[in-house]
Amino acid sequence: MSDRVPCINPRCRRTFKREHDSQEIICGKCFRMLPEAVRKEHRGYWREIRKWDRRIARTADEMKIVRMRAIRERASYYLGTHWDAFIKGPLLAPDKPAGLETFLEEIGL
Repeated sequence: MSDRVPCINPRCRRTFKREHDSQEIICGKCFRMLPEAVRKEHRGYWREIRKWDRRIARTADEMKIVRMRAIRERASYYLGTHWDAFIKGPLLAPDKPAGLETFLEEIGL
């Protein structure tokens, strides 16, 4: 296993130090190329996760901690689905450009 992780954009050649076994990462330059709405939503999920992490760290009541962890896990799930659908998916399988091959494929030839 390599000690470097490549950016998920196949056209980008940047790599990063591996911290986890199943790590995926997007470099800052490729992240800034995404639409503003996608970036804003992704940052919102991370902000929500950090908020609940801080609240869990400050709370001593075990029942509240269990409920807050459930909320944090839900935010993590939304972050993962957003990553797969709106960040990773379009970068790995971009839309085909309009052209003769695309037209022929659409009509079934």
